[in-house]
Amino acid sequence: MKVISRALSPAKVNLGLWVLGKRSDGYHDILTLFHAIDLCDEILIEEGPFRVETNTGIPMEENLVYRALVEFQRRTGREVEYRIYISKKIPEGSGLGGGSSNVATVLKEINRLEGDLLPEEEISEIAGSVSSDAPFFVKGGTQLGAGRGDVLRELENLELDITLVIPRVKASTPEVYSRFREEHFTDVNPEEVISMVMEGRYELLENKLGELACEVYPEIGEVVRFIEHLGFKALVSGSGSAVFYIGKPTKELVAGARLRGWSVFETKSWLGV
Repeated sequence: MKVISRALSPAKVNLGLWVLGKRSDGYHDILTLFHAIDLCDEILIEEGPFRVETNTGIPMEENLVYRALVEFQRRTGREVEYRIYISKKIPEGSGLGGGSSNVATVLKEINRLEGDLLPEEEISEIAGSVSSDAPFFVKGGTQLGAGRGDVLRELENLELDITLVIPRVKASTPEVYSRFREEHFTDVNPEEVISMVMEGRYELLENKLGELACEVYPEIGEVVRFIEHLGFKALVSGSGSAVFYIGKPTKELVAGARLRGWSVFETKSWLGV
């Protein structure tokens, strides 16, 4: 089959994340700073029978991309006659949003190939129906996320060097959220959060969800302490397991991480969305 579209599907980090309270629908209200980075999965689209495949063997019916495209078909009345192949490079269970990014990237590409049947706002709606983080990836860059993370406000784009350290554990977001109690909820001013990052006051950023992830998965806490011992401000992305700091990797960090069996990724801000 001939490949008719190739697209890169970027990861994200949460430069900060605060959990504000429990919602009546069972989700949590959050405030977060999403930031896209250049660690990317690759999407290949061919003409052919509707299939969604990955190099990790996720069953098609369980793939968020498949579920989003079924909804795309329902809304447009147009059959999706494409084979989508996703080459995964973003580690699963890392809090880097790989699956959510795939949803947004594929929806945008299929919509483009079909002649822009739906406006961007509706693409975001479909993306959000299968993943709270997915609407962010429709535009990418740097955005403030509220609600479930799906109420978005675009911010001035940042250009950052970001080093990821990822332990061997895969984190479960529902498991981390299940540990939340009322005393963990935070009241935070969105404007103050924006000024923190825009003024480069990164030492004030925090991830309340990540703090609980360190309790649920002690190895994530080990990574945080390792990075902070080297003098960097460590933050968990989402509910983990990825931990990052703003800056380039040092030889000492790379050697120490590899000795412990952890993966290190040197990334930059993704400006290609």
